[in-house]
Amino acid sequence: MDWSFFAQLIVTFVVAVLGWWTGHYLTARRDLINDRRMLQITYLLEAYRRLESAANRPKKTPDQTYAFESAIADIQLLGTPQQVEATIKYAKQHASGGGAQIDDVLTILRRDLRREIALPGKVQNALVFRFTGGE
Repeated sequence: MDWSFFAQLIVTFVVAVLGWWTGHYLTARRDLINDRRMLQITYLLEAYRRLESAANRPKKTPDQTYAFESAIADIQLLGTPQQVEATIKYAKQHASGGGAQIDDVLTILRRDLRREIALPGKVQNALVFRFTGGE
């Protein structure tokens, strides 16, 4: 029996299995990272929309209030450290009755989300547009 041929087969098999396992591991890891990224983008984009929808309104409906609170919670759960810090700062100012503005949080979210989805260039600060009275 030719043991060198048998050894070559074993080495080839081991290399193939290790290659397959490494490829599978790296693909699974990449997929997990991409899924986390998409989840984070989806939740933070929705949080941005909820905050913007309720921001700078003289009176909020109960649904807007709930959506606003939910957006604050989502940012604290899935946001970057800077997003969380700005959100907590806003929440503390709001709770103390200091007339807090959510604009800083919206600006940071907008900038980070645009970067994540690879939108080009620097853009002006967002303008919150609201109709007044019977318009």
